[in-house]
Amino acid sequence: MRLTTKVLATAIVATAVGSGGAPARAAATCTWGGTPATPTGITTMRPGLTDLPAPGPMWFKATGELAGGGPCRGTFTFTGVMDAGSTCGLVTFEGTARGLPGVARFAGVSVAGVAPARLYDRDGELVGSENAQFVNNDNLADCATPEGMTTNHFSSVIELFGAP
Repeated sequence: MRLTTKVLATAIVATAVGSGGAPARAAATCTWGGTPATPTGITTMRPGLTDLPAPGPMWFKATGELAGGGPCRGTFTFTGVMDAGSTCGLVTFEGTARGLPGVARFAGVSVAGVAPARLYDRDGELVGSENAQFVNNDNLADCATPEGMTTNHFSSVIELFGAP
């Protein structure tokens, strides 16, 4: 488990640092699911996420309103899978995205309630990043129950990449 945590932490840092190329400027910045002070996005998970490693993949759906102008309007939705072994403290996830032009898929890692994800277009090209946080929710105690956390609120900032 410690090795897995170290590998995932290294992957997160490598993703955040990038490839070393010219920095891209944001073509658009959206908020998704409200703000950290007032998170309005809702995630539903089946089965519930617990403090124990999941024995198999788990389905989830995250949905909320976009704001920020330009393409950042309407409802944005992730539908995907959290990988076997995920816990309330460490989740790897991926799936399809709907509701934001040019974004078709996502993949990411959540550590301690902060869940950065990479956003991809239909061709598999990286087009942005999404940075959700679940720190401001009241459901963390559910992680210690047999049913686990089955819903929570989130807020996120989305950066859609532009030309360097």
